[in-house]
Order: sequence, then C-alpha cells, then structure tokens
Amino acid sequence: MTYETEVGDIVAIQSGLADFWSNAHGWAPVDGATLLASARLDWTPSLARSLHRWGQPAVLPDGDLILAWANLGSILESSLRLFLSVYITDYNNSAEDLAAIDAIQRRGVNRGKHYPPDELMFEKIRQLLSRREIFAANELEMIGFIQSRRNAIHSFHHREIGDAEEFRATVLRHRLFIASLAARLPYPVDFGWLDLAGRIWPTTYLSFRLPPSVHRRWRCLNQLRSGTS
Repeated sequence: MTYETEVGDIVAIQSGLADFWSNAHGWAPVDGATLLASARLDWTPSLARSLHRWGQPAVLPDGDLILAWANLGSILESSLRLFLSVYITDYNNSAEDLAAIDAIQRRGVNRGKHYPPDELMFEKIRQLLSRREIFAANELEMIGFIQSRRNAIHSFHHREIGDAEEFRATVLRHRLFIASLAARLPYPVDFGWLDLAGRIWPTTYLSFRLPPSVHRRWRCLNQLRSGTS
C-alpha cells in the first residue's frame, strides 16, 4: 500500500469517529456526550486529509516538516481526548492518578476538581495514559514520540524534528493506532469504517515493522524520557 492509500484509511476512520461521537447522546454517558457534542470533532477528518500534503517531496524542508508534525500531533491529541471523553466515567474515577500528575484545577469556582479531558494538556494526557496502562507500551511510546516532535512548532528553541522518512513511517503507525482506538470504543451497530478498522487491527498491527533508523530514534527518546522522569 502507498502512503496516500494509508492516509485515506486514516481519513475514513477519523471521519467515522467524528460523525458518530459528535452526536452520541443516548449512547455515551451524558457528561461525555455533552462534552463531545461541543468539541470540534469535525476538524479532525479535515486535519487527517491534510496529511496528504506531506507525501511528497522525498525530502521535506524543515518548515514543512515542523508543520507536518504539528498536523499529526493535533490529530492524535484530538483522538485521545475523544477516547477519554467516551470513557468519561472511568476518567472521573481516576482521581488519584489525576492528582498524582497534578491535573487539578487551582483557581476559581472549580478549584480542587480535576480538569475535564478537553482541558487536559497533551503531556498530562500522556502521563495519565501511562499511569493507567490504557494502551500498550509501544503505543505509549508512539504517543510520546509524536508529542515530542509536535512540540517543534514552538520553534524558538531547538527541538529534534527527524526527517521525512521518519514522519511518514509514523503516519503509517498512526493508521494502526487509530484503527486500534476505534475498535476499542463501544457502538450500537456496525459501520463500514469500523469494519475497516477491524481489518487493519490487529493483523496489520502485529506484522508492522518500523524502519530501523526510526526505531532507534523512538528507543532513544523513550530512554531519555525515562531517565528524566
């Protein structure tokens, strides 16, 4: 499969997620459905389509690469907020973990309450997912990696941005991850895009291999993060 084809799969799954969960009253918990109804889930499929921009040329200029990582990071962050909002009851029962990662509001009328998923910073989301062991270790590694590369959008200070090969390999990895995430959410009926997610995951997921150069960078970042935590 080509990069363009696999980005098309991401678009299809992200579109399905946005269409269903933006109007989930009567299926999702009331507070989760209300949160999702007010979210701009419709932006996520459009952001997914923008991934097509980064398929060429073979070498991306630094500015394009920074924007590409910001593009992918925004899609991932929105998808994780969606996941936490669907499982809002479990999220609300994570008070001890939310306190441990300092996700507690300190000012105003909501002082002492934990932040809702739509207000939680990306780094806090990553920490919560890690503490709760919600995703597999390699999925958490990918989340941290994309977050780190995405942060290059704050471009005043030096940050690693990798190269186009690394970015495109990570986009294909996101295809597998979003299929896994979609398949782990509850639905009242089956959908064509959900069937697509089921075909991608877990069979393709289990056989996926990163290019060696990309795998080394992921491993080094994970070791660095572990050493500074």
